[in-house]
Amino acid sequence: MEEAAIASQIGQDYVPYVKETRGSKFVKAEEKKEKTIYDDEFEKLLMEAEKQGGASVDDEDIDALAEILGASSLLGSVDISSCSRPGKETGLKSPIADARAEKVQAEVDMTETNDIEIEEALGQIKNNDASLATCCFNNVQMDAETVDSVTSAMVRNTSVTKLEMCNCGVTDSAIEGFITLLQSNTTLQSLSLETNKIAGKFLVKLVQSLDTNETLKELRIANQYYSTGVGDEMAIAKALEKNTSLCKFSLNWKNGGSRNTADRFIMRNNDIARKKRQGLA
Repeated sequence: MEEAAIASQIGQDYVPYVKETRGSKFVKAEEKKEKTIYDDEFEKLLMEAEKQGGASVDDEDIDALAEILGASSLLGSVDISSCSRPGKETGLKSPIADARAEKVQAEVDMTETNDIEIEEALGQIKNNDASLATCCFNNVQMDAETVDSVTSAMVRNTSVTKLEMCNCGVTDSAIEGFITLLQSNTTLQSLSLETNKIAGKFLVKLVQSLDTNETLKELRIANQYYSTGVGDEMAIAKALEKNTSLCKFSLNWKNGGSRNTADRFIMRNNDIARKKRQGLA
């Protein structure tokens, strides 16, 4: 049998196996960053600005546009990934667990002690003290009566341009006072009410009161104890359309469509402010 096998012709054409790769070698393509509506709007606004009668776009203008478009800190706005609800650092406990709420807020240090004398500050506001341009009550817990006293005093004040009342225990009952303030005061440029206990429908009323306000440039209402609903966000975004002075706005957006709508209106207001600075409006 051995001799028969050796003499056999079967297997004479055997070719050793050699691994071969057919076709072109796979090369992983570089990942391309998807272009967003913000990139398109940014380029469009820059081109429009450069076409204006000989006006040049300086670094301040570019920074202002970059802020609203999210290229630089998203104009201080808070998105869905930042501080959706108060965490332990605020001293408030959210009714809904959310790991994102554990993030420390960079905008307002909730552990900082505020030594402001409320009665003294109220007296300065009522007396229209020209030396008081910024009034910061952050981290000072107030009852409803004290909050009403602050808003009532601010109605006729012509000196304070920035009012900060973050983590002060402001509730829904105080919103009417802030609405009257925003409809009457023509000096205030910045209002911060972050990390309080204001429900979504009252935030809507607050923003809607800005339809006749032409001086407020910044409104911060993010990080509330109660989460806003989709309907509230849509109403807030729609209300922003009627205001042309607000250039910075913060809210915990959960609805992308509402946020995009609001961003467009804030971006429009920034462009209006830029043209005013350059004497084009």
